[in-house]
Amino acid sequence: MKKGTITMFAAMSAAALALAGGYSVSAQDYDKSGYCPITKGMTLEYVNYDADGARTGSFILKVSAVEGTLSKGTVTFDQYFYDADGKPLFDDNGGNLPMEVTVGGPEGTVSRMSDVGKVMKVQDIMSKGDASSVPAGMKVGTTIPDGCIKVKIGKISATLSTQNRQVTEQKSITVPAGTFDCFLIKEEQVTKTVMSKTERIETWYAAGIGCIKQAVYDRKGRLDHTQELVSIKFE
Repeated sequence: MKKGTITMFAAMSAAALALAGGYSVSAQDYDKSGYCPITKGMTLEYVNYDADGARTGSFILKVSAVEGTLSKGTVTFDQYFYDADGKPLFDDNGGNLPMEVTVGGPEGTVSRMSDVGKVMKVQDIMSKGDASSVPAGMKVGTTIPDGCIKVKIGKISATLSTQNRQVTEQKSITVPAGTFDCFLIKEEQVTKTVMSKTERIETWYAAGIGCIKQAVYDRKGRLDHTQELVSIKFE
């Protein structure tokens, strides 16, 4: 399998990530039972930057449907991607590249998307890490069990693993979307297909939202890109 396809799978962990209208979210408006977005109608907008701080793209993640719970259920996300100049990357389906994440089923956590070509195009924009397995009640110094997501894009499948996961810090983090009480999780993400790819990820997580700010490093510890939350709204 080509290297580009391997990297594509590493981008599939956005969930297991401003539309017109809406209003700013207050502390009482969304479900904070875990560290990923599961409140229907919640819309998160992220911006990505390269290692030099130049804007490279952005994406919007909207929770369009929720069935069940964090431990056993399915969340469907609408995703809209933009280039560095804010131009939509896709014209069909209203620009939407939907993703479905199922947790607690017979296959464990499974992330599904349908268009391989589109996923490869947005592989460096989507969030990384496994927010679905970040436990509630975290404390600094906690070692988080390894996570595993099965990725399915059409007929192609792979396994995405997160390992060596440590909660290293807790503090308020300010980004354009606001100020949030966060935990910093440092971990390694390993994507396995015919070949394997390893990345080091540092993510500030907030309850009920997930990724607030993230830095991704290559295997040699060199910064690849960063990401931050710039808006959070409801429909």
